[in-house]
Amino acid sequence: MAKKSGLGRGLSNLIPGASGSAAPTATEGHPDYHELAIDRISPNPDQPRKKFREQEIEELASTLLSVGLIEPIVVRRKGDGYEIISGERRWRAAQQAGFRKIPAVVKQVNESQALEMAIIENVQREDLTVIEEARAYEALMNLSGIKAADVAKKVGRDRATITNLLRLLKLPDEVLELIEDRKLSGGAARPLLSLGDKRTVIKLANKIVEEGWSARKVEEEVARMMEPSTSGSSASGGSAPKDASTRKLEERLRARFTARAEVKHKKNGSGQVTLHYANLDDLDRILELLGIK
Repeated sequence: MAKKSGLGRGLSNLIPGASGSAAPTATEGHPDYHELAIDRISPNPDQPRKKFREQEIEELASTLLSVGLIEPIVVRRKGDGYEIISGERRWRAAQQAGFRKIPAVVKQVNESQALEMAIIENVQREDLTVIEEARAYEALMNLSGIKAADVAKKVGRDRATITNLLRLLKLPDEVLELIEDRKLSGGAARPLLSLGDKRTVIKLANKIVEEGWSARKVEEEVARMMEPSTSGSSASGGSAPKDASTRKLEERLRARFTARAEVKHKKNGSGQVTLHYANLDDLDRILELLGIK
């Protein structure tokens, strides 16, 4: 992907009231840079960012009325008009400000390339919620037929980060909504994946939001909930009862891997560590955290 261009910075002719002509006007020296009629531009339904705060749009519209649009949006041709690749927030604000035209860089790209550009632009700006980001990566994988490792290379992130984001999409819709509304962080939500019961997950998620728990407190609570009953813990086969340090180690392992973990010490000094996984994707995630590819 090309670097973000500085085209159009400081232009003084972008104040509303420009001619309503529908024909795009190319800027001299920049054949891919145009002033486009704003009503010929439409948003991309696959745009990673799904929610736009009305207050942000109003504030940006006010700024546009004062200084104009400093950075052009990026579009691609589609049918008789144009589809936004990046800059939908600026386009919405320009509409609200009464602009008839808007500066745009026109790219000759296909649907998959457009989605990739939109994801990278939004991730760089840190505009997306973690759920919007995860859904964007999922859409790119489905559209392009690529894997999480390929997505990681394209957006400059490690595979584990992409995989963990994608796993969040397995949470109940009610929990995803809390994350999208920025009431629950991705870090606090991730440990909930270890709890199998949907009702329990939703109940705990709401409690986290209401009481303002940190991600660390969530990890500890999930670890406590996953801890097996200590009844009959004096295991057969020579296993010693678990002491406080062993239970603490299990908690740390559960928090680290977001998985059920068991540590068993035997009287002869040997023992075993067991990590449980829910499915093959979960196994891949754990192996990656262990550095095994």
